[in-house]
Amino acid sequence: MKRLSIPLITLFVVLCSFAIAIAFTGTYTPGTGINGTPHDLRQGQPGGNYPAQPPDYLNRICVWCHAPHHAYRPNGSGQGTGPEAPADYTYLPLWNHAVTTQIFTPYTPGSDQPISGSKHPQSVDYFDNVGSVSLLCLSCHDGTIAVNEYGHAPQDSRSRSSGGSAIADQYKIGADGYLVNHHPIGFDYDSVAAEDTEIYDSSTAQFGTTPVSNYLWNGKMECSTCHAVHNTGNSGEKFLYVSDQNSNLCLSCHAKGNKTP
Repeated sequence: MKRLSIPLITLFVVLCSFAIAIAFTGTYTPGTGINGTPHDLRQGQPGGNYPAQPPDYLNRICVWCHAPHHAYRPNGSGQGTGPEAPADYTYLPLWNHAVTTQIFTPYTPGSDQPISGSKHPQSVDYFDNVGSVSLLCLSCHDGTIAVNEYGHAPQDSRSRSSGGSAIADQYKIGADGYLVNHHPIGFDYDSVAAEDTEIYDSSTAQFGTTPVSNYLWNGKMECSTCHAVHNTGNSGEKFLYVSDQNSNLCLSCHAKGNKTP
């Protein structure tokens, strides 16, 4: 990752945030939409452990991440209202949540990894950077930004939350920028599959009946390759496009065994 400057508001949140160590223990029906899931952050809902400050007068779901007006602007836009995103954020779907400026160290299996051959971790060779779509996920999940920090001037002050509640430890991914021991992201999938005999190419690998190529971002594997954050179009737990029952999610891409019906 390129080094990113850290805004003063981010430093304030890092210094002043407190973690709410409450994990989601309920259930939801995969594929039915965001309502009632851990990403439903309204008070009284499964994700409502991070109260908006001040409380949202409309108790909305979408405003935590998206806003119709005055959302983040592309870096270098030079016009418009709302905050300008750091340069690495090249995908901004009306993004409203504060963004991480963490510097990430990508996956590696360790110093004893094979340096050549099919057992060499090709994802290391074909890693480019943590993609913008994954940076959006990490803006809650790396723990440096409060889950309930969203909204920007000149938005209605009632549509902004000042933060103060970091994500529970079990959901932190890339804390301190350390992605070394997490599944690799940001790599070109088919370049890896072309060299690794135990990876299906993206047209052969399937989540259910849909090829994995449909879930890549510019050919790269990112967080949302496996996870459907809005709980639509998926059939598995933890927002997975397919359930990992019997390791079927893993075996969708890794040619190390047969999926179990």
